[in-house]
Amino acid sequence: MTQPYSEDLRERAMARLTAGETIRSIAAALSISPSCVSKWKRRLAETGALTPGRIGGHKKRTLSDENLCWLSRRIWCPDAIVS
Repeated sequence: MTQPYSEDLRERAMARLTAGETIRSIAAALSISPSCVSKWKRRLAETGALTPGRIGGHKKRTLSDENLCWLSRRIWCPDAIVS
């Protein structure tokens, strides 16, 4: 699994951005993608921090078991009244 970039790198990128450099020039100088810099900029504006978010984990199902069962029955018997 990949590791997030260090906070030091993020801080250096934001310092360059504050100094007036463009996102593309920062990305080229630090060997990262321009989208990283813009995402870090947005994250800093929204949360006030540059700490990386959580990586990985389990994604919960969109439908619960009860709703999934109801939907399955509804798909296979659309004319039936399902309670």
